[in-house]
Amino acid sequence: MPHPLFDIFFNGKLAPGADASEARQNLAKLFKTGEEEVERLFSGDAVRIKSGVDQETAIRYRTAFLKAGALVDIRPSADAPEEPSPRTPAGPGTDTASDLSLMPPNTGSLEDCAPAVVPTPIGDISGLRLAPAGTDLDESAPPAPLAIDTTALSLAPAGTGTLEECQQRKQTGALPDISGMTLEER
Repeated sequence: MPHPLFDIFFNGKLAPGADASEARQNLAKLFKTGEEEVERLFSGDAVRIKSGVDQETAIRYRTAFLKAGALVDIRPSADAPEEPSPRTPAGPGTDTASDLSLMPPNTGSLEDCAPAVVPTPIGDISGLRLAPAGTDLDESAPPAPLAIDTTALSLAPAGTGTLEECQQRKQTGALPDISGMTLEER
């Protein structure tokens, strides 16, 4: 079975958090061309960057574009014979848009989908010190105890009483008269 081939398209989409001018400069360096030629890529139309590449090359292009701050679309090559795929019936909640497709197995990376992590600077903690072990950190006075009247309560002698005595009984409804019903024999 021949290995599948892919076409790589770019339609001007930037990676999340990427600066547009910086991405244009990075792509100009990547293609070793001027910014005028790169500006043509950002027209909004899908431009074929490369066609008929294998899976490994397609992944390298995706990674290079992502590092430059741009996103590419990898599609099965138009020149390659299509493999038959099982059809699934369209039902409620299924998307039938023709421009959506799944990536081939074992392509891409979850890193492509991960948002950029920007570390939050920590404030000045140079004045913080640890208290010695056993030190009570809360120096406020304890709250006054609540005045709860328990004079009406009593305890039963040990070993007497059960939890079933506390259970609430539900009234059952009257059963319907089913005396006129018979079972059919088979």
